[in-house]
Amino acid sequence: MPQSTTHPRLRAQVPHPPAVVHIRNLSTILTRAGHDAWGRAGKSQPCLVSAEVAFRDPFGRVSESDSLGEETVHYGTLSKRVLGLLEGYEKEAEVEKGEEKQERGVREVLERVWVDFLGLGLDGLKVVGSDGKGESTSTFLNPKRLSLLSLAVDLPKASLLGDGVKLTTSAVFDEGGSVIETASALEVTKLKVPTLIGVNANERLAKQFVIATVTVEGYTRKEDIYVEIERAVVKAMEESSFETLEALGALLAQTVLAFSFPQEGWWVRVRMEKPTAVPMAECPIVEVQDRLH
Repeated sequence: MPQSTTHPRLRAQVPHPPAVVHIRNLSTILTRAGHDAWGRAGKSQPCLVSAEVAFRDPFGRVSESDSLGEETVHYGTLSKRVLGLLEGYEKEAEVEKGEEKQERGVREVLERVWVDFLGLGLDGLKVVGSDGKGESTSTFLNPKRLSLLSLAVDLPKASLLGDGVKLTTSAVFDEGGSVIETASALEVTKLKVPTLIGVNANERLAKQFVIATVTVEGYTRKEDIYVEIERAVVKAMEESSFETLEALGALLAQTVLAFSFPQEGWWVRVRMEKPTAVPMAECPIVEVQDRLH
C-alpha cells in the first residue's frame, strides 16, 4: 500500500517536473459537494475544482510539431472531463428523489474525479469495476506518463467566517505508473476572528482581527467535519487572551488535533496573520505545526 505523507514532503520528491498542465478554479454549482457553512447537507453551493497534471517527460514532440499527442493532455479536454463527471455526480441526486438520500462529503466529489483519471482510489490502490458495473474501464490519464497528480475541491461558501474550505489530494508515481506516496489535506482558509492578542498595553484594551488558516495533513475521512473544526477554532480564538501568536497557535493546533484519532496521523499547521500589528507592513505572520506523538 502506498505511503501517506504531507504535501510539502510529497512535492519535494518532484521539485521541478519538466512539463505540467493546470486548470485552476473550474467553477460549477453542486448540491452534493459537501455540507454548507451551517453544516447542512443537500444545499446548493459553488464548487471550484483545480487540477495539476505533471508529466515525467518534456513536451518533446508536441513542442516541435505544435500538435497534441499522448505526452500531454489538452486543458480544454481536461476541463470538460471534470465538468462532465460532476454533472453525472449531480444527476445521481435526481435518481434518489423519493428514496432515502445519503449524505455525501466533499471527499466523495474529489474521489469521483480521481478514480476516473487513474482507475485508483484516493489511497493509491486500484479500484475494481470503477464503472459501477464490476467491469474494468480505461482511464483518462496514463499513470506511466505522470510524475505527480494533484486535485483540489474548493467550497468558497462553506465557511461562516473564512474564505472557504478546500480538500486537496496528490500522488507521486514511479516509472511503472504505480503510486509511491499520497497526501491529502483539508484546509479551512482565512478565518477572520476578533481576538485579544498582543504584548503592548494598547493591545490589551480591545480585540483585533487575527486571520487563521488551518491545514490538516493526513485528512482521509469521508465525513465532513470542517464546520465543527471551524467552530472549535473560532471559540478558542474568541476566548483566548494570549500575548503571543506562538502561544495562540499552539492552542489552536491542539484544538484541531482533538478531533483526530491516533491511527489517522494528522499533522496540523496553523498560519496566523495579524493585520493591524505592524503599521508599515501588510501583516506579520506566524506558523505553528503539531501532530499527535
